[in-house]
Amino acid sequence: MKKIMIVALALVMGLASCVKDKQYPGINISNVSYTPTAVQATDDVTVTATITCFKEFTAKLVYSLGEAERAIELAMTPGNDNTYYAIIPAQPDGTKVNFYVQANNDETTAGSPSMEYEVGAVAIDYSKLRLNELNGNDKFIEIYNAGADAINLNGVYIEKDGTQNWLADNTVKIEAGAYLVLYSEDVVANHPEVPETLIFHSGLSAKKNVRVQLFTPAGVSIDDFNLTNIDANDPAYIPAPASYSRNADGKWYYADATPGAVNVDGTVALLGLEGGDTPEPPTPQPDYANIVLNELNGDTKFIEIYNMGDLDLPLEGMYIMKDDYVAGATWTADATVVAPAHGYVLLYSEDVQIDMPDYPENLFFHSGLSAKKTIRMTLFMPDGTVRDEFTRGTTGEWGQTISNVAPASYVRTPDGGDWKLAEATPGAANPATGEDIPQE
Repeated sequence: MKKIMIVALALVMGLASCVKDKQYPGINISNVSYTPTAVQATDDVTVTATITCFKEFTAKLVYSLGEAERAIELAMTPGNDNTYYAIIPAQPDGTKVNFYVQANNDETTAGSPSMEYEVGAVAIDYSKLRLNELNGNDKFIEIYNAGADAINLNGVYIEKDGTQNWLADNTVKIEAGAYLVLYSEDVVANHPEVPETLIFHSGLSAKKNVRVQLFTPAGVSIDDFNLTNIDANDPAYIPAPASYSRNADGKWYYADATPGAVNVDGTVALLGLEGGDTPEPPTPQPDYANIVLNELNGDTKFIEIYNMGDLDLPLEGMYIMKDDYVAGATWTADATVVAPAHGYVLLYSEDVQIDMPDYPENLFFHSGLSAKKTIRMTLFMPDGTVRDEFTRGTTGEWGQTISNVAPASYVRTPDGGDWKLAEATPGAANPATGEDIPQE
């Protein structure tokens, strides 16, 4: 009986830990995005992706510059919640960078669709784009430009049920207040006049659950039609007679089809929709520019984070990785962690947790910290972008024994300033000056 239970448990764990992709069984790559989205010549670009699999795999970022045939490969580093990231170094203005994410295990290889950005290109406001009408009978998707300016959609893409099925090239453009109609490859024969650039590569049903998402070239969601709760046995269920259509109020209704023209306001609201109304303005993201590593001490084993700004700042999702990152995040901030304005968040190593029974569990980091070894400690923003980093040692071989600085701390002098060696001040203002940190 015990053997049967173990086998069953292993099967359940395997099924739960790996979402199988239709094209690449065993490995699934999703949510590929990059930051910053308006890339300038001084910007390193962080590419992130969610990768899941039931067994060990390696992940890499493959990119090329301009018309160069040689591809450059970067190993991707694991972050939180199945995310992986790699950093494309800054490039000169005008450089076009094409990239994709690839993952391998001993059975298969998976690759994401290619994405592209141009360094120094004028930032485009994609927030005025809308999914405006979806029709599972005539099988079309209509996009509307609610803005006052024309928008070139190069790199904009659509996912259906989590898989990319359309990617705009540089020829696809929507004038202000105009519509773009895409047809399914299933009905190409009925629309010989439609160019290949306006064909999406999947079907579309009028009687099944479906999710259609519109993304910027950087992988940021613009709009999300998420019809997930169709119940054909519900007396209130209405099969779509023509289109799922947005009324003037921005909400979705059943309505007559109007491809490429102003929608006819429907009178029956669409049932089973999760969200899907006119997108709210994006929630302002915290400005992490004022968050720094401020003090590290390998004697009493603490890390101090400092907020240089004038506003309290939630740190949820920020995380710290140590040395070569192979052990994953050593600490991740939960929703309760807030850095007060001009204040501190003090973390202690789990090595001293037994001596601090009353200290909050979520403020312990899961590794040691030495005063006599080479070290790298990196603070990341929730999207995987490096916010701050401290290194000691010039070899790049972390964990090597060098001079012992205990009981002093590595501190920024003053708070937020240059790194020096000085007296420990956990949770309080750092000294104004200090000594140079020995690197040997």
